[in-house]
Order: sequence, then C-alpha cells, then structure tokens
Amino acid sequence: MTSTSEHGAKSGSDAVPAAPDEERDRPLTEAELDRICLHNLLSACADMIYFKDRDSRFIRASRSAAAFTGATSPEDMLGKSVRDYFTPEHVAAAFATEQEIMRSGEAVNDIEEPHLRAHTSEEETLSASKQPLRDFDGRIIGTFGISRDITARKIAERELRARTAELDRVGKELKTLIDTSPDPMTRFDRNLRCTYANPATEAITGTPQRELLGHTMIELGREPEEFVRSFDEALCHVLATGQGTEREFSVVLAGVYRYLHTRFVPEVDQSGEVRSVLAVSRDLTERRRIEEALAEQAVRDPLTGLANRTLLVSRIRQAIELGAAGRGGLAVLFLDLDRFKLINDSLGHAAGDELLAAVADRLREAVRRGDLVARFGGDEFVVLCEDVERGEAAEIAERINRCLVRPFSCAGKAIHVRSSIGIAMAEGAAADVDALLRDADAAMYQVKAAGGVTGGYRFFEPAAHEQAVQRIDLEHDLRLALEREEFRLAYQPVLDLVDGRIIGAEALIRWQHPQRGLLPPAEFIGVAEENHLIIPIGRWVVDEACRQLAVWNAELPVGAEPLTLAVNLSNRQLSHDPALVAEITKAISQHGVSPEQICLEVTETAVHEASGTARSALADLSQAGIQIALDDYGTGYSSLGHLRDIPVNALKIDRVFIEGLTRQRGDDAIVVAVITLAHALGMHVIAEGVESWQQHDRLRELGCDFVQGHLFAQPVSVAQFESLVRGGGRAAAPDARQGSESGR
Repeated sequence: MTSTSEHGAKSGSDAVPAAPDEERDRPLTEAELDRICLHNLLSACADMIYFKDRDSRFIRASRSAAAFTGATSPEDMLGKSVRDYFTPEHVAAAFATEQEIMRSGEAVNDIEEPHLRAHTSEEETLSASKQPLRDFDGRIIGTFGISRDITARKIAERELRARTAELDRVGKELKTLIDTSPDPMTRFDRNLRCTYANPATEAITGTPQRELLGHTMIELGREPEEFVRSFDEALCHVLATGQGTEREFSVVLAGVYRYLHTRFVPEVDQSGEVRSVLAVSRDLTERRRIEEALAEQAVRDPLTGLANRTLLVSRIRQAIELGAAGRGGLAVLFLDLDRFKLINDSLGHAAGDELLAAVADRLREAVRRGDLVARFGGDEFVVLCEDVERGEAAEIAERINRCLVRPFSCAGKAIHVRSSIGIAMAEGAAADVDALLRDADAAMYQVKAAGGVTGGYRFFEPAAHEQAVQRIDLEHDLRLALEREEFRLAYQPVLDLVDGRIIGAEALIRWQHPQRGLLPPAEFIGVAEENHLIIPIGRWVVDEACRQLAVWNAELPVGAEPLTLAVNLSNRQLSHDPALVAEITKAISQHGVSPEQICLEVTETAVHEASGTARSALADLSQAGIQIALDDYGTGYSSLGHLRDIPVNALKIDRVFIEGLTRQRGDDAIVVAVITLAHALGMHVIAEGVESWQQHDRLRELGCDFVQGHLFAQPVSVAQFESLVRGGGRAAAPDARQGSESGR
C-alpha cells in the first residue's frame, strides 16, 4: 500500500508551494484532477472516509477518521485494521460485513455501529455506508466506506422517545382523570359549539355525548333559558377578552336541582388568539345544602325547629327598621310555661323535651300566618306579631292559652300545662329590640306574680319596668345582705292548746335593709327563690335557729321541758340543694341541740313538686330524728298519698280555714276532717293564724293540739320571746279575753 504522499499530495506544512501564474493557468489532466479531489475529500470532509484492502487493512483514511480513532495522522493508520482501534465486538462485526460486501459485490448503507472504541466509556454510535472497492477492470480489491458520528442524534432521539412516552403516559392519565372526573368538563369553539364533553357532563345533564358534540346549548334547547343565556354570556366574554372568568349557577338539570361553580378557561393558538373555551364545573349542590342546613341551624332551635333567639332579634330589628311599628303595629308576646321544672324533675328531661316540642307545634297553630314563633330559652317562647293592634294581640294571647288547655301526652302520661304571657307593643320608630323583650318579660312576671290558675296575659305598663328595675336592685342588695349579715330571725310562739303553755316557736326571717328598714319575707323571698339565693339564706336560717335554740337550752330551769323551733324549707331548697341534709345535721350537731327540737315545715305544693331526690332528703332528715310538718295543709295539692309517702309528724291548718272556722260551715268541716285525719295517722295538729277567742275555743273543742297567731303574739325578737317564756309561757287568761279582743 502507498500513502497519500505517493500520489504527490501533501497537506498542512508539507503542502506544495504555490506555482507561478503560468503554471496556474495550465489545464489539469484527468489524473491530476482525481488526485486533487481525493486529497480534498480525505483532508476536509467531516464524515470519516476510509479505504481497505481485502484483508480489511486501511489503505487510505481521512483526517476525520484519524481524529476519531485517535491516530496521530491518516498515514499512521495505513496497514492497520479496526482491531487496532476498536472493541473486539465491533471488529468481528465490521470484518464480517466487509467480507460479505466483497463476496456479494453489493453495498451496505446506513448501518449503525455502537460502542466502537475500547479506550472510552462515552456513548458512541456511527452510521456507516460501505461499498466494494473496484479497480478499473471491475475487480473487487477491497472496500471503502463513509461513517458519520450520530451519537448526539441517537441521544436526542432517545430523549425524544422518552419525552414522547412520558407525554403519552401523562396524556393517558389526563384522559383517565377527565373521563372519570366527577366535574363536568366541556370545550366550546368560537361558534359556541360543543367540541368535547366528558362523561360527567353527560351524567349531570342527562344528554348523551354524541348529541352534545357539534351543537350549541341553544340548539339543544334542553336547559333553562336563563342558565343557557348566562352560560353563553360567559363564553362570549372569554372569547372576546381572552381572560378567564368564573360563574355560579343554580339550575335544574335532568330534573335535579344543581348548584354549579364553573370556571371558563381560554385556550389560545400559536398566534395568541383564543381558539376555544374550556368550561370546568364543580357540582357544589351537596356542599350548598350543608351550608344552608348549617345556616338554618344557626337560627333555629334544634329541639323544636322554631326560630332561636338570634333569628328572633334579627326579625324584630328588621320589622322596626321597616316601620312595622308605626305602619300597622308591632307586638312581642313573651310566654313562659308554669311549673315546667316539675315535669323535668319528676318525669326526666326527655319528657320535658317532648313537651317543649309539642308546645311548639301548638303555638304554630295558634298564631297567625306570618307571625314568628321563637324559643327564647328553656321553657320560654316569644311570638312576634307584625301589623297587629292591641286588641288583636290580646286575641292571639288568648288563643295561645286555649291551645295549651288540652293535656299533652308525654312519657305515657297526660300532662297539663299553663302559660303566663307578657305583651309589649312597639311605640313607633323609637322602638328598641332589647326594650321590647325586656318589657314583655316584665309583663309576663307580673302575670306569674298574680298567681292565676288558668294561664293569663298582661300588657306591659311602665310601672312594670320600674318593678323589674327594683327586682334587679333587690337581687343585688340580697347578695350584699348575706355578706353583711343583715338578716334577722323573729320568733312566733307556738302554744299548747290544752294548758296555754308556750312549747316552742316558729323562726321567721326578717331583713334589716340599710335604707328600707326591717322587711318581711314577702318582700324578698320570691326574688331569693328565683335566683337560688334561697339556698345560702336557708342555710343561715337553720344555723341561726340552732344557735339560738342552744342558748335557750342552756338557760332552761332544771326539769323544764325543752322548746321546739320550727324552720321553713322552700321547694327550691329541697330540689336544688344537694347538701341540704348534711348542712342541717351539721348545724344541729355543731350547736349541740337535739334533732327532735327542730321541726322543718314544708308546704303541700313543695311536697307535690318535689323530685325523687327531694323526697329522699326528707326521709333522711326524718330518719335523723328531725320533725317534719306539712304546712298550709288543704290549700295546695292535697293528697293523702303525700301523708303516706312523706314522713310527716304534724299538719298545720292554714289560716284561710281558721278565719272561717266559726262563720263558714265548710271551713269548720275541713278543720274537723284535718284534725281527725291527723290524729288517726298519729300526727299532731297546729292551727296557725288564730286571732280570736272564738277560734281558740272551737279549736280546743275539736281537739287541736297546738296554736299560733296574733291572738297570743306576733313574731317577736329574741328578748321579747324570752320575756314571754319567763312570764309563765302561757296564753292570756280567760278573764282577759275581752281586753284582748278590744285591743286588736
């Protein structure tokens, strides 16, 4: 083999010096031209060019081939083979290919040859085309080939395939997401025609996808006109401005109410022009239902379904602002169920709740259409009446009372309830929500204070407001009175009717008010009951009574019979003081008095309304040796069952029967019956309110045991009571009767 220099061609620094001008102008022979072309091809072509003999040894090579193989120059490659530069795998493949070319005489084009060089770890791939090398006689004397480094292209192709595969994967996932999405998705072209709709759209509209495609919503004509018009307006806005938008729709689709939130997204082409609009809707129907339900719950009482206080106040304020008070009249009726607590305590809160729900139903029926009935709290209800005059407001109150007359069935029992209703009328535009509710509430308390038995109503009067303010002040003063120890006990003697001897007293509370002077219990006990102040006040009364009784015990002459002291217990104390038994027994023990000296007086009403806990407390007190007297017997819920169920030691005949004892035949018969009944049950009888000797004599004739009243003494101070006891402890002598009568 010969090198390129054998053909007279040099390159680089070995190039032939430039010839004179006459030499350049001389025409080239064909041989010279062939040599020049071959020289430029081998030295300047970027593709690798090589010629091999029949043994696959290089006989010519381009500069680019030498650079790729790492040879110092093309001449360095001459006489060598591919095994000097490439991996054995490539050597074997290249040798086999070249032998087949020389055998068949046919070329091989664009074959890929990867991983060529052994001395590099870089990825390399060549694309080679090889042909048989022939002499001028056509004989095959070897092969020649052209190889191109396509490594970068292969890497790019591979990356492109990977990206394409990723895009295909993402596209499939997106299609799956869109097809399975619960959110309706539709695409509309510039003519507002649907070009795509996912399955959720078909499901929510009830229209098959094939019918949606290619049509406008107007052409389909299946949706409400207002919805279609608003939807198309949103599409046109996006097409015209290129800006997305959002709309909310309340619409009936396929017979079902839907609340949709829809985003309209512009889709632009390469020129930036909006070519279509994608509408993505979110069905918020269920969430809206929940929100509406929560909003309704926020203004509704969960037990009765009536408006709650929040909605009531809002409606009253709205009515005032709209001028209802001045236009046609505005009334607020404040309703309270009497004795509701008794039902809760006796039958349980479940029965109480059942009763409240039933009362709510009747109230709805009793009021006019458009009146608002609200549960204000507990067993309190409020009715708001607009466009109503005073007379009509009274009629509504009467209808409410009548509707509650029929018994309710709760917990398998027939329950009777009655109500007290206070009415406040708005006074023109100056009406105030809080003032209306306050005034109606004050009027309602006036009804309660009146003590009606069939329910009643009353309109608010300014005096009621003053009374309400006084009640607030009184409550405040009561709390201070406990701290300042302003309470006192007065003692009304109790006498033995046989010999007129004082056997004890009833302790009666008084309040030494710093401004109003000495107040009787009627002035403050009601407020104390309502605000549960009666519990600490009642504890003080028991403790003070035991303390005073201990003092008297210490002063008694030897052999004298100990005095007894009666103390009143209220219903509130029995039902709401869990430490009642412990506090009373503690006071008795602490002051060292005998339990038999203490008599606890409870009214028939208190016993009737007493819960199981309260009845158990009375039993425990009796078990401790304390006497129990049933006060005001015959005026409350008289029941022989009380005498059987409650450990009663004495019955007190109320003063109303004593007053008619010698004048009213019925009163005389009642007193006879009570005394006979008590003695038959082993109880003694105390007559209270005795004010005349005729009453005294008749009671003595009937066998009454003990008496108390103004005939003998009014409630007196400790010193006065002690003076009476020291004076012999007896009632006035018979010959002093006339003087006593005239002195009253």
